[in-house]
This record gives sequence, C-alpha cells and structure tokens, in this order.
Amino acid sequence: MRIVINNISTYAFNKFSPWLVFSIFIALLISLPLLVIIFSSYNVDQNTWQHVYKYLFPAYVANSLTLLIGVIVFTVLLGVLAAWFTSFYNIPFKKTISLLLVLPIAIPPYAVAYCYADLTDKGGKIFGWLNAMGAEQLLPLIPSIRSIYGAIFVLGLTLFPYVYLITKYAFNNNAINIMESAANLGASRFKLFTKFALPISRPALVAAITLVAMESLADFGVVHFLGVNSLSVGIYKAWFGLDDVSSSARLATILLLFSLSAILLERFFRKHKQEKFVSYGKNAQVSILFKSSKLIPLFFLGGVLFFSLFVPLIWLSSSVLLNKFINFSDILYPTYNSVKLAFLGAIITVIIASIIIFTKRIYKINFLSFLLNFTKIGYASPGIVIAIGVITPVIYFDKKINYFFNSLGFDVGLVFSSSILILLFAYLVRFLSVAFNPIEAGIEKISEKIDYSAASLGATKGVLFYKIHIPMIFVSCLIGFLLVFIDILKELPVTLILRPLNFNTLSIYTFEYASSEQLVLAALPALLITIIGLIPLLFINKIMNSHMENI
Repeated sequence: MRIVINNISTYAFNKFSPWLVFSIFIALLISLPLLVIIFSSYNVDQNTWQHVYKYLFPAYVANSLTLLIGVIVFTVLLGVLAAWFTSFYNIPFKKTISLLLVLPIAIPPYAVAYCYADLTDKGGKIFGWLNAMGAEQLLPLIPSIRSIYGAIFVLGLTLFPYVYLITKYAFNNNAINIMESAANLGASRFKLFTKFALPISRPALVAAITLVAMESLADFGVVHFLGVNSLSVGIYKAWFGLDDVSSSARLATILLLFSLSAILLERFFRKHKQEKFVSYGKNAQVSILFKSSKLIPLFFLGGVLFFSLFVPLIWLSSSVLLNKFINFSDILYPTYNSVKLAFLGAIITVIIASIIIFTKRIYKINFLSFLLNFTKIGYASPGIVIAIGVITPVIYFDKKINYFFNSLGFDVGLVFSSSILILLFAYLVRFLSVAFNPIEAGIEKISEKIDYSAASLGATKGVLFYKIHIPMIFVSCLIGFLLVFIDILKELPVTLILRPLNFNTLSIYTFEYASSEQLVLAALPALLITIIGLIPLLFINKIMNSHMENI
C-alpha cells in the first residue's frame, strides 16, 4: 500500500512547477555560504597559515575536543538523571521542577559565564564574602572559572535541558509498561536504569548528544570570554587578529568537518539501532513507579536548578537592581532591534522551511533531499563560520551592483551588506534546521492518502499547502517559530560580525560590556534576553505538556 500511495502521489504532482524551482533555488542559496567556506580554504597565504598551523592549530583542536567530550559527559549526566528522577519518582512539586529544568535554555550561555566569573574571580563577590567572614583560608579552594573546565561547567549548565527534554520524552513514550513490568518482577533500580531505560532511550539520547556536540562546537561567547582557544575563537582571531580570511575559512572548514562527523555518527547510530522495545499506555502511571527515596532526587534536582537557574537569575537581577549607573533608556532601542530581528528571522525561516518540506514531500526528488541534508550543516556550524560564508558572496554581489549603477551615474552604496537583510539571510542559513525538524515531524504524520484525495478532487498544490497541510501542522510551525525566535535572540557572533553600522542588539550590548570587564553593566541586556526568551519557552512547555496528556 505504501508503494502504491507514493506512486499515485508522484503521478498526481509530477509537473515541474514554481514550487520546485523556488525550493531548489532557496536550498542552493542557503548552501552557498557553506560552499564558499570550503572553497575559500584552498586559497590561503602560506606564511600566515604555516604560523597558525604550527603554533596555534594543535591547541585549537585539543581544546575543542576536550570541550566537546567534557560538555557531552556533563550534560548527559545532568540531563539523563534529571529525566530519570522526574519521570519515574513520585517527588513533590514535580510539575514545577520539570518546568524549571527547562528554563535555563532561555539564559544565554555567555551570560552564565559572566555570572560565575564575577562570583569566582579573585577580588570577586565570593572572595569578598569570605574575607568579610574571616575565612581567608578557604580562598584557595575557589576554582577559577576562566579555564576550559569552567567553559565545560558553564556550557553543561546551559545545554543539559536539551538532553533532559529529549530523554524524558523518550522515557514517557517508550518505557511505561516495560519499566513497570520489570519493576514488578523484582528488577533493582540500577538494573531498571542501565538495562531498560537507557537502551530504550538510546536513539533519543544519541540525537540529544549530537545536538549538544554541535552547540558546543558552535559556541563563541563562552570560550572567548573565558580565554579558551577553541577552533571558533581561532577563526575569529585569524580573521580579525591576523586579517586573513582564507586561513579563517580553512579553520572554519575543519570545524565543519567536526560538525559533519557528529551528524554522520548520529545517522549511523539511528540507522543501526535495534527496535527491541515497544510500549503502549498512559504516561501518568510512571509517576508512581518509585514512591520512596525522595531525598536523593530532590537533592540532585535542587542542586542542578541552583547552579543552572537560580544563581544566574539572582546575579542578573541583583546586578540590575543594585546598579545605580544603568540608564534604562539606552537599552530600549537595542531591545526593539533584538525582538524585531528574532521575529522577522523566525517568520522567514518557518515559511521557507514549510514550503521546502512540502515540496520535498510532493516531489520525491533525491537532489532536493540531498540539498536539504546539506543545508542542515548550517545549524552545526558556529555563527562566526556562517558569517564568513555569508559576507564573502554578499560583498561580491554588492560590488557588482554598485558598479552597474555607477555606470548609470548612480551611487547606491552597499545594498545588502549594510542592511539587516544580510543578518536575516545568515539567520536563515544558521537556523533553518531548527525549524525544519518539528515541521518535518508534523508533516510526516499526515497521511499521503490526503494528498492523493485532494489531487483527485482537482486541488492545486497551493490549496493543498494552505488549506490542508498548514492547518494540520500549525502547532509544529509554532514550535519551530518559537525555537528559532529564542536562538536568534541569543545569537552573538553572526549579529556581531554582520550587523549594519551603529546597529546594536541586546546580545551586542552584553558582549561589549563584558569584553571591557563591565560585567554588572552587561547584566541588564543579558537579563532582558532571558526574560524575553522565557515567554516563548513557556509556550513550548505548555504545548508539549498538552501533547503528553493526550498520548
């Protein structure tokens, strides 16, 4: 039946149309910056590159790998255990705790780095408190956050919610009856966790680890501030420090290979996973699987929330409230710019993602599928890499346009590179995959029989898209929009490099204040980013809870 439906659907919509032309064109356009980076890496200044390769490259790779492994281990530890305790233990305030565990996503990682740097630096708040209490002997015990281990700590605190959410969803959908049956047969909690829960959730856990890996490799704000020379920092230094875009592009290509390796490994494990467990039932039963031993889960979850959520929020809030030198009027326009960019970028990204996914469904063309898979690398690429790939062709086209109008006696200046259009395009390249995933998951649930029935009744592709598909995947589109909105709001390197002259956002203000070690002044824009990001995050949580209740 599946083959028949596919053949019928392909036959019904086998004409070459503007939908296909548009989708292929957009996919190629989004792929262009990534291709530019790869091809630019072959034409380098050998003297500069030899210096980078001999003296800097080994440290870049070693630090990036250390950071990657450390963050993965830390986030898996926090995320999986948090999902385990909130899914299978009857702990008090479970709904509240489950919600609070998601909220660190809204806090920019670099803001958390600023927080702990202000607290733990020599002469910082903790040092002051210990001196005031006469506990100077404890000062050597305060670890420095300005190290690669500090970066692992900060990124782990901000990225573990991804592992928590994905793993918990897997637990609640696949482990219900199996876990209860195994528990009734006398399986210990350790065995339930290692022999049942983890194997059942392995595909979801691999996906979560891949996401964390890409975010770790892509981070710039945290590692730059904490003085960790990772590949992303090396790209920035090669470009702005050595004024060598080609060497920067070569480093970016190497980083792309790291990200691509993470994606391929995830595909490998997903392809070779063995579906041994099938479970059906209401997830409400899971909450009473373990009624006793509430102390350890509460202690663990309380500790996680304390360091990942409460400490950063308290620091941000107190820094703002106690600072008499903050001029709130100065922050209004950057706030407007941040919200405007996030809204426009999310709208454009969701619309394009919806059209391309719909076209891919109707026209089962391998070339389009290949292009879409290639564009997903954009999310695995650091913002600074995307910025390099975008700015190079845009400046080229701007020069050609300006040359043409100059020949006619007009001076139009830099049409694209001096406007927010370049930012919106870079956001599209960077975050298309973020919108792509929930929308594709939503559209896959629509039976292809509906497409055939609509076609047999004379419905055009436009009618099928606007009247049938969009209403059915509206929730998926909304989730995609909210996720992209949050990501753009927090995005730093793309905005920092590609913004028009004198165009400031909250992330730029935060970075500039922190770069000059004015951490207290950086607190206000960071807090505003967090508050604005919490709103869509609460919507997502509400949508997911409603979905879980209907399972």
